[in-house]
Amino acid sequence: MKTWKTLGYMGLIPFVLCLYLSGHEMFWGIDPKQAFIAYSAVILSFIAGTIWQVNGSRQNDKLKSKQQIISNLFSLIAFVSLLINPYVALAILTTSYLLHFLYEVRFVLQDELNPEYITMRFRLTLTVVLLHITAFIVWSN
Repeated sequence: MKTWKTLGYMGLIPFVLCLYLSGHEMFWGIDPKQAFIAYSAVILSFIAGTIWQVNGSRQNDKLKSKQQIISNLFSLIAFVSLLINPYVALAILTTSYLLHFLYEVRFVLQDELNPEYITMRFRLTLTVVLLHITAFIVWSN
C-alpha cells in the first residue's frame, strides 16, 4: 500500500481509540472526549492545508488567494471548536469535514483528479463523519 494511503487510514486510529475510551471519565489524566475533539480539530486544520496552493499550479492569483483564505477559515473553525461546547463542536467539525471534501473535489482537484486519492478521501471523510455522529449519540446518553 502506498505511504499516503497507509498514513491516511492510520489517521483514523486516534478517532476510534478516543471514541472507545470516551466511556471512561479520564484515561491517564486525559478526557477522551476532549482528546477526540482536539484530534479532530488538528486533522481538520491539517487537511485544510491541502487547499493552500501557493506555487506551480495553473490557477490565477485571485483563485489562489481565495483558496488560501478558505484554507485559513477551516483552520480557524477547527480552533474555535476547541473552545466551545463539545456537542456544538462535534456538529461544526462534522459539517466542516463534509464541506472541505466537497470544496476540495469541486475546486481544488478538478484538474488533477486521481481516482485512487478521491476514493480514499471519500472513505476517510465518510468514516470521520460517522465517528463524529456516533460520538454525539454515545456522549448524549
